[in-house]
This record gives sequence, structure tokens and C-alpha cells, in this order.
Amino acid sequence: MREALQQTLTELGMSDSSNEPKPIYCHDCGNEREQIQIKHPFKDEMRWVPIVCPCVLRKQEEFKREQEFIRKRTKINRALKLSSSMEDIKSMTFENFKMRKGSESTLEEIKDAVERFEDRKKLGVFIFGETGNGKSHLTASGGNALVEKGHAVIFITEKDLLSRLTATKNYNNTESFNEIMSACLEADLLIWDDFMSSQRLTNEEKDWIFQIINGRERANKPIWATSNLTPEEFESDTTAYKLDDKGRTWWRLMANMNCIYNRATNYRKTIAMSRALGVTVDEYDERNK
Repeated sequence: MREALQQTLTELGMSDSSNEPKPIYCHDCGNEREQIQIKHPFKDEMRWVPIVCPCVLRKQEEFKREQEFIRKRTKINRALKLSSSMEDIKSMTFENFKMRKGSESTLEEIKDAVERFEDRKKLGVFIFGETGNGKSHLTASGGNALVEKGHAVIFITEKDLLSRLTATKNYNNTESFNEIMSACLEADLLIWDDFMSSQRLTNEEKDWIFQIINGRERANKPIWATSNLTPEEFESDTTAYKLDDKGRTWWRLMANMNCIYNRATNYRKTIAMSRALGVTVDEYDERNK
């Protein structure tokens, strides 16, 4: 046993005596390797051993960074593949967002959620308000900013999510149930657009929604959700019980959310009405203050 250990130590470069050894040079860069004295594991004496050359450590760190980059990029691409309407989503930024009265607190919350993403952990955002008032644009802008920082983000509408999970029952479907569910659970951020938009949910769909919300809470990962709920609907117990008869899914989600009422009006309606009346968007907004 001792002979085998001694052989291993010799192969690792430990000197045969306590005398200062001859210089040892790095096989990669050719520079002399630093040597230090350590206590022999089973002899009462000090021995010289060479330490790893800095160039070798740098190469190891570079390899680790490359592997981490590949892992992250694979995760990001997987998340983007699952996302809905990617061509529309990826063009949305904070810079091209049309700021309108009532969106101030929503914009501030999303920017904070981006800047403090790691610190906030599972704390998400729930934005509710009138349809077409910029909720999706702001969450997509924040999601795109996080993708640029190297995070895996899924942006998906509730209808698309449930339809794709249902479609996995078809034997020739290209996506598996586990593939979709795993992506929703493992992504750094899940942006759930049009949450609670389904008029009728089957028991199976309710179970899927609970699995995702519960799974992300346990994994300490956030959800950003948008919804067209009115303030009255948001406060109503009827809304909470829509996901299950005890309200557990709703309150599990709300406990991990900063809830924001986006008071801005429907921008799509504003555009349509301004065209119909032959006025600018700003003129229409001014008329309806």
C-alpha cells in the first residue's frame, strides 16, 4: 500500500528527498513551475512538490466557461423554441415601448425585475388590466433584456401552452409532454401571457397549471404573468376558485407575486379610433382624458 502511494506521489512530482530539487518546467508554456514544501503523508519530513502552472489553470477556467456557455445557450435555445410568436416578441424592447399614462408603475416594476433578477429569486410579477394596454410588450421587453444577459426565458400564451400540452396526446406529435413541462419548470423565467384567459378549464388543464406554478415555486424560479382581469375580478373569490375549488393554485401564485394594476387604456382601440376619426393618436388621447 505504501509503495503504491509513494509511486503515485512520485508521479505527481513529489521529490525523493527534502533537499531543494532541480527546476521543473511547464510542458505547455515552458515556464518554470513554482515548487513548495509540504509534509510527507507517512514520513516525518518535508518534501518539495510543484504546483500547477498558471497557464494550466487558465486553460481549465476557459474550458469551464466554454462548457457553461454551451449549457446556457442550449437552455436558452430550448426555451425560445417553446415560446409563442417569437418573431413578434423578440422585436419588443423598452426603447420602442409607447409610454402611456397608467403604465408607469408597470414599467418601473419590470425594469426592477430585470435589474435585480437574481436577488428577487422566485418573486414574480402579476400585471392585470385592460386588453391592449402594453402588458405583453413590457413583459416581453424585460424577457428580451434577460435573454441578452444569458438567461433562458419562455414567453408563452396560456392558450398556446394548454393547446400544446393537449396535442402531446397525439402519437405523432413532435413535442412530448415531458419536454414541454420540463422546459416550463427549468427556464430561468416563465412569462405567462393572458393568464386566466381560458373560459373553461378541464380538470386535467387545472392540474397542469398547478404543476407548473408549484414546480417553479419549489425551484425558486419566478413567473411573470399578464391578465385582462378587472380590479373587481382580481379581488373576487370566484377568480381564485376558477383554478381549483379551494383556491390553492391562485393563492400559491399570488404569494410569490408583486401585483400591478396597469391603468393604461387600450392602445389598439386608440389606434383604430384615431384612424376612423382622422386624428392623431395623441389628439384622440387628449380628447378622451
